[in-house]
Amino acid sequence: MSDKVDRRQRVAFGDDSSDENLRGSIIKGRQALAVKENEFKWDNPSLSLIASALRILTDQNNIMMKQNELILRELESRPATVKSK
Repeated sequence: MSDKVDRRQRVAFGDDSSDENLRGSIIKGRQALAVKENEFKWDNPSLSLIASALRILTDQNNIMMKQNELILRELESRPATVKSK
């Protein structure tokens, strides 16, 4: 199995996600995350507060994974260059 196929099986979103779909998902995710972060209050520490903080962190990680996937796709689509000294 090639590295590319193996990598695709480990990603959190399908291979059928187009670059535009990923970009749209990133934008929507960032907007939803901003709303959650604005509503987040530290004044009453409780289990629900901790759960809310963990959801925010999870959402942030999902957005970063999608951004990394777009970067990786861009790098894979570029022709390999050889540096000469």
